[in-house]
Amino acid sequence: MYYKIRQQRHLLFYTLCLAYIGTGISGPLPGPALTLLATHTHVGLDTIGWAFTATSLGFTIGVVLVGKLSERIHAKYILMAGLTTLGLATALLPWTESFAMLLILSLCSGIGNSLIDVSINVLAAIAFEERLNETLNYIHSSFGVGACVGPLLLSVSLETSHNTTWAFLAGALLCLIAVILLSPQAAPPSKTNVHSKRQFSKRENGSRISSTRVRLVPLHTASYETALTRPNEMPQHRIIMHRGLWLMALQMFLYIGGEIGFGNWVTTTISQSAQLALAFAAPATTIYWFGLAIGRLLSAQLLKRDILNDYQLLYLSILGGSLSVLCVAFFPTLLWLSFSASLLTGLFFGPIYPGIMALASRRFVHAVNTVSSVLVFSAGASGLVFPVIIGIMLTHVGVASAMTIPALTILAIVWPLYVTMRK
Repeated sequence: MYYKIRQQRHLLFYTLCLAYIGTGISGPLPGPALTLLATHTHVGLDTIGWAFTATSLGFTIGVVLVGKLSERIHAKYILMAGLTTLGLATALLPWTESFAMLLILSLCSGIGNSLIDVSINVLAAIAFEERLNETLNYIHSSFGVGACVGPLLLSVSLETSHNTTWAFLAGALLCLIAVILLSPQAAPPSKTNVHSKRQFSKRENGSRISSTRVRLVPLHTASYETALTRPNEMPQHRIIMHRGLWLMALQMFLYIGGEIGFGNWVTTTISQSAQLALAFAAPATTIYWFGLAIGRLLSAQLLKRDILNDYQLLYLSILGGSLSVLCVAFFPTLLWLSFSASLLTGLFFGPIYPGIMALASRRFVHAVNTVSSVLVFSAGASGLVFPVIIGIMLTHVGVASAMTIPALTILAIVWPLYVTMRK
């Protein structure tokens, strides 16, 4: 029985990784293909940036839908719906010559992305709660793998067929394969049996926390006693008002502003600054997402071996990521430096998203659906603001000022992170 359950967990893990590879190819691909999409739809760079706003609006709408559906539909089926929506929108995107249709497809893509993000976080929290931060870093590194493969496919597609169709179809196909693999799998139980763990872990001498509970919420996270008791014992309708949750949502808001702000515009920045063809500038995005994947894999090992704790890793990532973005912002014409800095940006950015998500999921373990929805909603709201601002500044102010924004948003995470740690 144990062997069968272990096999099911492994199959679910690899399926979630495949789903995120497909999402990683499909989601960020419009960024390096931005100038081509603008040409196809007959608009300028300051206008095409609204496609990112439409994606983020769809992302926000999807989070609201998840909040309504999660009480009635298991996260597995929400994930399947998200993969199907994203796959169809991605397959149709390179064919459209209408800017209005591009916005609609971007909206659908955002809805699919949000359904995928929330449901994967929920499934991981349910099935892998004992090693959640480490597991989330592995799963989210798959997104980075897909995101670095996407621009490479774009370059190959441009060189061989002189269009972007095959790159977009590859992401859509992987999303479909993930749906097929996920369909026959048994859905893991949606309720975390923490109360039974508490009763099982109580010692005869009356000690409150055993090694089992310390493993669920490691002692190296600040205020672990508070994280295990007070927030989790609140009614779910009161958790939404908890200050710690909204501080974590603010961290996510600022991080996504830096991640998508840099990822969506780095290829365009280098291409225009260095007068470089798009096919040769696109690898900057590949290197960035490759660094993101490697950063998450390395951070999982650092956490596993207790070399760094959660907060130390986040502080290091914030500082290193901000400095790396500034190198690209001020020296985009030095290709060796801008490409190297793109790699370092990915390495440092990698652990931030799964780190914030894991801390929030462990702290509010009874309300994983609610917590994931709030954090992903915050991520979508960030996408409504930062990409279009960067696009406008890139066109009317300059590269250095526009690309400084991702560095500042990442650095600003320090304050809510410090307050959360103290509380």
